[in-house]
Amino acid sequence: MADERKRRPEDIRKDVYSQLAWDNRVGHTSIIVKVTDDGTVILSGMVPTHTDRFEAEEDAYTVSGVKSVENHLSVSPPLTYPVPEDDDIAAQIENLLQWNPTIDATRIQVVVTSGILTLMGNVDSVWQKYRVEHLAEDIAGVISVDNRLSVQPIGEVSDDDIRDDIIGTLARNTFIDASNIVVSVEKGEVTLSGVVDNHLARRTALGIAHNTNGVIDVHDNLEIIL
Repeated sequence: MADERKRRPEDIRKDVYSQLAWDNRVGHTSIIVKVTDDGTVILSGMVPTHTDRFEAEEDAYTVSGVKSVENHLSVSPPLTYPVPEDDDIAAQIENLLQWNPTIDATRIQVVVTSGILTLMGNVDSVWQKYRVEHLAEDIAGVISVDNRLSVQPIGEVSDDDIRDDIIGTLARNTFIDASNIVVSVEKGEVTLSGVVDNHLARRTALGIAHNTNGVIDVHDNLEIIL
């Protein structure tokens, strides 16, 4: 850990570029990498799909010395790719949601304007809200997603019960030091604060909060300590 603290921004930047070049999924994209003195990686430029955007961020997090990643990558399909019309994009997304057994597509409205997807309606849980987004964002022609889905849990769950469930699940997880994480809940909205050792621990903690019954939103105030 001591070596990671001393890593120079230019060394981190070089390794991030190497990681992106190694990853055959994103290696042939136009990504610009900048690194600040505190270990924050800033990604900018163009990638052809939302999957590339996500994978580039994950690649950056795997490099030692990276504290956080600001993902400013834009999605722009290749000029040679035939971009579907908005109505065709919306129809594909609606069909995809209808065939997914974990989603009630009848409660979701899909609007596409110039490739910008807006999701409206209601779902039962936070994980369903982001499952819908992740399913839709990979449809050809989608350049950004405005997720306005509201979470309306089934049944009543108290804030204390939500907090106890999250704390207990964090404590059972082998990737997390739960003693360094503070969990607060207000009207179903969860805030995670404190410190974690790495991106995997952070993502795991957020996933636990997303998957907990009764949660309507999750706020991430966690910091990676190197």
